[in-house]
Amino acid sequence: MQRSELLAELKQLEAMEFDVVEEAINLAQEVDLTMFASMSVRAAAVVVATRGLQKRLGDRNLVSLMRSRSTYRPVPAHA
Repeated sequence: MQRSELLAELKQLEAMEFDVVEEAINLAQEVDLTMFASMSVRAAAVVVATRGLQKRLGDRNLVSLMRSRSTYRPVPAHA
């Protein structure tokens, strides 16, 4: 995987309403990509996005990778 692919995938996640913070972008620019050799680019991007949010939030719990201001509305479950 190339670094440019990882960064492009993070942009894709952001376009899909994932919260990709600056810390994730910074991590993607400096991380050793061999750590993700067995993963798809998408999986690596999700890991990097998660670690970026964890870095930003510190000890606070990470509930979701989705933006809190998201326009996503789940389909109601049929009973």
